[in-house]
Amino acid sequence: MWARHVKTAVALKQYKPGATRLVAGKAVLNSLLTRIPDSEFTAIQPHLEFAVFSLGEYLERAGRPITAAYFPNRGICSLLVETPDARSVEVGLAGCEEIIGLTLIGGVDQLPYSVFVQVPGEGFRIVSGAMRRIFAFMPEFTRMLVRRLSIHAVGDSQNAACNRLHSLEQRLAKLLLMVHDRLDTDDINITHDFLSKMIGADRTSVSLTIGEFENRGVLARRRGFVNIKSRPMLERESCECYQVFKAFNSELGLRT
Repeated sequence: MWARHVKTAVALKQYKPGATRLVAGKAVLNSLLTRIPDSEFTAIQPHLEFAVFSLGEYLERAGRPITAAYFPNRGICSLLVETPDARSVEVGLAGCEEIIGLTLIGGVDQLPYSVFVQVPGEGFRIVSGAMRRIFAFMPEFTRMLVRRLSIHAVGDSQNAACNRLHSLEQRLAKLLLMVHDRLDTDDINITHDFLSKMIGADRTSVSLTIGEFENRGVLARRRGFVNIKSRPMLERESCECYQVFKAFNSELGLRT
C-alpha cells in the first residue's frame, strides 16, 4: 500500500551534474553535492575536507554532539541504535546519496543513533558549526535536506512495521538489496556477525539464512563477503517493504 503512495514522489526537480566538481583535487561523487546549483557548491566548497572512512570506524556516537556532517563518495555507513547490554539494530543506511548529520537542518545537534562504517570508502566532511552557518546561503540545498527528512520519515515508519511483521529471511533480503543499491559492485564486504547486528537477530540464524540463499542460487559467500548472484531472486525473497524504499532510488541517485 505504501508503495502506491510514494511512487509519485520521485518526480521532483533535480539538478543535472555537468563538469566534474572537485574539492582539493578530489572528484565529488556524492549525489547531493553534484546536484546543487553552482552558486551553492561555491558556498560550501571551501569548508569541505577530504576524508577516508575506515571499516569499523565510528563517525558519530549516539547522544553526543554532532562534530561534523559527512558526504560519502563511496562506501556505506550504518545507523545503529545500540543498547547498554551490547545489542544493536540498524535503523538506516547512508551511502553516496546521503548526508550524515541530516538533523542539523532542524537544529538538532545530537543523533539518536551511532554512525558506523560498514563498507569502507571516502568522501568529504564539514564541521557542524560551518554547516549550520551556510544553510542561509544555500536555499536549494536546504530544500533537498528537508525533502530527505520526509523520505527518512517514510522509511522509519516502514522499518518499524517490517521489524514487527516480517520474517528474518525477508528482512535480510531487504537489507542486502538496500546495501547493493548503494554500491557499484555485486560484492558486499560484510560479515555475518555485522549482518546479525543490523537486523537484530542472532548470528547463527543469519548464517543459516545466508546458507539457504546460497543453496537457491541467490548469492554466494566467502570469508567477509557476500556476492549477489541473482538480484531478481533476492527481490522475490524480500518483503514488500523494499519497494517502498526503491521508489525513491531515482530521486536519490541510487541503482534503479
